[in-house]
Amino acid sequence: MIRRLSVKDFAILKELEVSFNEGLTVITGETGAGKSLILKSLSVLLGAKGEKTFVRSGAERSVLELEIESDSKNFFRRLLSKSGRARSFHNEEPCSESDYKKRSQSIADFHGQNEQQLIMNPDNHIDYLDNFLRENKNLAKIDILYEDLKNIDLEIRSTQKKIENASTRKELLDFQINEIETIDPKKDEDLSLSKEFKRLKNIEDTISTLKNINLTLNESDHSIYKQLSSAISNLERLSRFDEDLTPFVNEIQDATQSIQESSASLLQYVQNLDGEDNNLGQIEERLHGIEMLKRKYGGTIDYVLQYLGEAYVELKEMQGLDKKYADLLERKNSLVKEFQNLSEELHSKRKNIAKKISTQIIQEMSNLNMPNAVFDIRIFQKSKKNSPVIFENENVEINPKGFDIVEFYLSANPGESPKPLVKIASGGETSRIMLAIKTVLKDFDPVSTLIFDEIDSGISGDAAEKVGQALLKLSKDKQVFCITHLPQIASKAKNHLYVYKNVSKSKTRVSAKYLNEKDKINAIAELYGNNSESYSSISTTKGSSSETYG
Repeated sequence: MIRRLSVKDFAILKELEVSFNEGLTVITGETGAGKSLILKSLSVLLGAKGEKTFVRSGAERSVLELEIESDSKNFFRRLLSKSGRARSFHNEEPCSESDYKKRSQSIADFHGQNEQQLIMNPDNHIDYLDNFLRENKNLAKIDILYEDLKNIDLEIRSTQKKIENASTRKELLDFQINEIETIDPKKDEDLSLSKEFKRLKNIEDTISTLKNINLTLNESDHSIYKQLSSAISNLERLSRFDEDLTPFVNEIQDATQSIQESSASLLQYVQNLDGEDNNLGQIEERLHGIEMLKRKYGGTIDYVLQYLGEAYVELKEMQGLDKKYADLLERKNSLVKEFQNLSEELHSKRKNIAKKISTQIIQEMSNLNMPNAVFDIRIFQKSKKNSPVIFENENVEINPKGFDIVEFYLSANPGESPKPLVKIASGGETSRIMLAIKTVLKDFDPVSTLIFDEIDSGISGDAAEKVGQALLKLSKDKQVFCITHLPQIASKAKNHLYVYKNVSKSKTRVSAKYLNEKDKINAIAELYGNNSESYSSISTTKGSSSETYG
């Protein structure tokens, strides 16, 4: 059960702390005093979306804390910043939003306007019925099987299409594989061929230039070799008179030898080049073939080779399409059989419990001043041609919860046949139906705290008295919170929390206090409209009441 709520800088609440007790707690007070903010802060702490508009004007963030009574420490906190960011903690451990919701969702069952909107949508009725079934494991299996069936249908259709296109596709793949393998490109071959192509393209210029260089080095009348030979002769003549010139003779002789060797090598290189340009056409043709492959299959040789590998894989898969198709059908039949068995079992359980629950809800509605009401939980299926699942000799549409469609029917007046709840229920009737469902559900639901907002919507008089009695009965097994404007309900409370506002120096302060027996009488009198004592007398009375401020 919820033990303590602490709120700081939330909406108009600057600071508020409330401790809660077991049993029925009603929350009353003037319109606009801030009653709904207490439940709103609880809903945020129970996982509802925290918005930046909740942060009190002038504050940087809202701090919300919830202490749960349990065998071990159980403490929840949410921080809402004005930038819109929400941070969540459980026992001081940071949690993702999804993880926080999982941890907090079992704390309390929150019934407000949103849930009344949910029950007015027939798509949600199956979930209310399933809450009475302890079949979470099988429901989860059915959900998984439903997804598996959707996925395998997509795969079957894809395989069928491949089979239909297999002949044309195989021809194309065979052609593409042959085209690539005929040229048989090697990794980086285009780079080396481009380099060789450029060399051969300029071979005539290379030969001409090398021959001219050779003339300059050795063969012309004024070649470097002949000029150096003349220089050597002169130095040798002079060295006979000056021995210091001898080293220079040796050095120049070495140079003339190097020139002769280089000249000989160049001549040999030129001779080797003769005829090489005959390969230019072959290289150009191969480069053209490789570039064509690159354009068609990805832009680089690596992509061409990758495509070749993928084509082989696809061709191999194509050869096994018929077997794959047969295997998929066999797998689908197995999934359908399992889905059908679980769904039929779940249908039978839903049908049995629907009768039992309908009877109990009718009884509870009678207790809530709807003595002639008839509540009927109808379970049916929607036929669908070619559906793989057959129920009662008819192909039926499937969904993540099986093949059942559930809708609540209501007759509120004697002599009228039941009609869809969503079309005929008034606000007051919807509130009482929800309370009846919660009352019947309490033995099946592990949640220990129930929170009601607007449960008294559209009711008064004897109906309000009956709702109060139902809430009191519910509180024997659960901790119950309820905002109310009706004295008939407030008078049933074990704990009466009174919320009011004080305005001082242009600042509003929201206060909340538990009322003692005398203050309860005054507060209930206010609700009747014949309060003999003023609001101030309630707010200032001492005694057993405890007080918190915001």
